[in-house]
Amino acid sequence: MKKSYSRGLALLLSAAMLVGSFTLMPAYAETPAVTVGIESEALYGEWQGSGSYNVYYKAEGASSFIKIDDALVRNDGNGGYRAEVLGLKGGVNYTVKAVPVSNGSENEAGAFTFTGTPKSYDRSGYAHFNTTNNPGAYNLDGTLPTDADIIYVNDSNKDSVKLGNRQGLANIISGYNKGDTPLVVRLIGRVTEPSGTSTKMVNVKGTAGLTIEGVGTDSGLYGWGFNVSDGSDIEFRNLHFDWNYEDAVGMQSSSRVWVHDNTFTVGNQNPPTESDKAHGDGSCDAKTSDYVTISYNHFIGTAKTCLLGSSPSKRETVGHYSYHHNFWDGTEQRCPRVRWHDVHVYNNYYKNVGFDLDDGSKIGYGVAAANNSSIFVENNYFENTYRPMLTSDANCSTLSKNDGGVIKAFGNFYDEFSLSTMETKDRFEAPSKDYQLTAADYTASKGGWTYDNFDTSSSFYKDAYFLESAQDCVNTVLAYAGTETGTGLTLTNAINGSEVSKGDGGAETPVQPTTTEQSTQATTEAGTEVTTESRETVSEGPTETTTNKTANTDSSLDGDYYYDFPTNGSTGTSFGGANGVGTYFTASQSMNSSGLESSVTVNGKSYTFNGVGALSNNGTIIFTADKDCTLTIVATSGSTTARKLVVTDASGNTVGEISTGSNGAANVASAALEAGKYTITNKGGGEAKLFYIGVKNKAEAGKETYGDADGNNILDAADAVFVLQYTLNPNSVTADADFKTRCDVDKNGVIDAADAMMILQKVLNGSFVMDIEK
Repeated sequence: MKKSYSRGLALLLSAAMLVGSFTLMPAYAETPAVTVGIESEALYGEWQGSGSYNVYYKAEGASSFIKIDDALVRNDGNGGYRAEVLGLKGGVNYTVKAVPVSNGSENEAGAFTFTGTPKSYDRSGYAHFNTTNNPGAYNLDGTLPTDADIIYVNDSNKDSVKLGNRQGLANIISGYNKGDTPLVVRLIGRVTEPSGTSTKMVNVKGTAGLTIEGVGTDSGLYGWGFNVSDGSDIEFRNLHFDWNYEDAVGMQSSSRVWVHDNTFTVGNQNPPTESDKAHGDGSCDAKTSDYVTISYNHFIGTAKTCLLGSSPSKRETVGHYSYHHNFWDGTEQRCPRVRWHDVHVYNNYYKNVGFDLDDGSKIGYGVAAANNSSIFVENNYFENTYRPMLTSDANCSTLSKNDGGVIKAFGNFYDEFSLSTMETKDRFEAPSKDYQLTAADYTASKGGWTYDNFDTSSSFYKDAYFLESAQDCVNTVLAYAGTETGTGLTLTNAINGSEVSKGDGGAETPVQPTTTEQSTQATTEAGTEVTTESRETVSEGPTETTTNKTANTDSSLDGDYYYDFPTNGSTGTSFGGANGVGTYFTASQSMNSSGLESSVTVNGKSYTFNGVGALSNNGTIIFTADKDCTLTIVATSGSTTARKLVVTDASGNTVGEISTGSNGAANVASAALEAGKYTITNKGGGEAKLFYIGVKNKAEAGKETYGDADGNNILDAADAVFVLQYTLNPNSVTADADFKTRCDVDKNGVIDAADAMMILQKVLNGSFVMDIEK
C-alpha cells in the first residue's frame, strides 16, 4: 500500500509541475525510458528530457562514435525529444548515445544509450537493374559517401539556405549539375512553395547522385512539386506531397530515378488551368525516361495519379518501369496509365479505386494499357476496384480511344466487385508466370499491338526481385508504404547549428566511447512490429510497449472522449477516452492544408488542430457509444464539393448525415445517437479531411461535476493540484460553496491528498470510478 501511495504521489507532483503551480528540482537525473523505432536504413529514439542533447552513433564492432547533425535532434517544446539517425547499413546493430548539454558542455554522467538494427530498403525494380550504382546520393548499402553534401531545409530557411555560391532551395537543386559531389536535401517539417519555381515546380537536374528526403514523420511539400528533366541518378523518399498544383513528381528525359516510401495526397488548382486539373495534375508522371522504380508509396485519394507516356501521337523510345508495393488508396485513375513503355506492376494493393473524387461515380480504373505498351500485372490485390485493368480500343472513351496496349496478368487477386467490373478483353490471364504471349493469344483490337514479352527476356530482372503472393503483399504494403509513422510528438521545425554539412557525409569528428554512459538496451530483434491496423514501436525501460501515441495531452471533452488528429497520426489510430470505448479510425493521416481553420470551439471549449486525417471515398470509421451521446465531427473536403458522412447503426440503418465544409473551410456538425455500435462512411465521392471527431455523453445529474475542484466544468490535472493546495493551505485557494461536496471523492468527510490522487487517477484513466460515483 505504501508503495502504491508513493507512486500516486509522484504522479500527482508531476501533474502539479505540468500545470505550473510549483516546481520541483530532482536530486539526480534518472536515465529516461527511450522509445526506439526501426526504419529502413535509419532508426530513431524518443525520450522525455530537458535542455539540449548531442547524439552519437556507432556500428557494432566500431571503436568510436560519430555525431549526427544537430538538425536531426528535435523536440516538441514539452520535454519530448526525437533523434533521427540516417544513412545506416541495413542488418547491422547500432548503438546510439544521447549526451545532455548544459551551458555548452556535455554532461557525460547523464549520457544514455539505446540500440537498434535497421532494415534494408527493397531495391527491387528497374532503377537498380544492371547497375552497381544506387540511384541517389546514398551507397547501395544505405550509407552516405564521405564526400556527400547535406543541406537541411524547413519553411523558414527555404529561400536563404546556401550551398557554395548558390542560395535558396530552388536555385540549389536546379543548379545541381554533372560533376558535383553527391547531394542530400533533407526537408524538416512542412515546406511551402519556395521562390524560383516554374509553375510551382522545382526543376531537378544532375547526374552525380541526388537524394531529396524527408526527416522523420512530418516532412513534406505543400502546394508544389519537382520536375526532373534531363537528369539521372535521383531519389525521392519519405516525403509527403500535398495539394500539388501541377505534378508532385514529374520526370522527362531522365533515367535511374527511384521514387519510394512517399505519401501522395490530392492536388489542387483553383481555378484550374485546364478542365481536368481541378485536383492538380499527376502525382508521379513520367515520359521519355528509362529505368524508373516507383515503390512503397501511399497514394491517398489522388486523381490523375501516374501517367506514363506524354502523348498518343508522339512515339517514345521504349523505357522500363517498375511499380511495386504501392498502396492505391481511394485513387480515381492512372495506377498507372501507360503509353509506349514496358512496365512491371507487381505486389500493389488497390482499394476503393476507380471512383470519381467529387461525386463518387464510376469513371476510373486501376492499370490501363494504350499505345503499344506492354504491361505485366503480377500478384496484385484488388479490393472494391472499378475496372482493375483497362485496355484501349475503338470504344474506350476513358482512354480517348487510343490505340491499345496489352496486359499480361498472372497471380492477381480480385474480390467479387472488382472482377465483375472488368471485361475479358482488358487483359490476358496467363497460365504461368513465364508464359510467352503470341498474336493468337492477344492482339489489341485497335492498332494491332501484340505483347513484346519483355518479362521473359534477358533485359528483365526475372526472379531477382522480392515477390509475394497477392494476399501476402497486403500486409507488407500496409506496413511500409508511405512516409514514416509511429511518433507521439509534435516536433518543432527548428534547424539547429549549421545549415550545411559538407564533405563528410554529415559526420563530425569521431568521438571515443565514454566509460560513464548508462545503457538501456532495447529489444529490437522483431524490429518495428506491424499489423494491418497500425505500426508499433518498442519502448525501453519501465514504460510499456506503446501503440499509436497521439500528441494530444487533453484526454477529455467535458468528461467524454474525442480525437484531434495529430500531425503524426497514423492508419488505425485508437480512440478511447473517459469510458474506455475502443474505436479505430481507418482514416490515414494527411498533412495540414493552408487556409484551413487552425482551431474550433466544440461544446464550449476551443481546440487547436495539430493535423488532418484523410478519409477516402467509401472509407469507414467504426466506434461504439456506451451511452446516449452527441457525435461531433469537424471536417472539410479536398475540393469545392462538400462530402457527406453517413452514420449507420449496427443494423445498417441510417441514423444521421453529416456534411463537411468545402474549399478548405472546416464545418462543425453533430448527430444525436443512442447507445450502440455505429459506422461512419464517407459517401461524398471523394476524400474528406477530418480535423476532429468527438462524442459527448448526455449528462447524468449529480455526477458530471465530481472532482471539478476549480468549478470550470472540466476535469483535468489542475483539479488534483487545486485539492492538494487546499489540503496544504486552505487559505491559498478560493473554493466555492459546493467544493467540499464535489471533491470529497473518497467520501471520508475530509478533503485530503487521497482525494487529489483519486481525481488524478480519474484524469489519467477515464474508466476509473471514484468512490463518490459508485
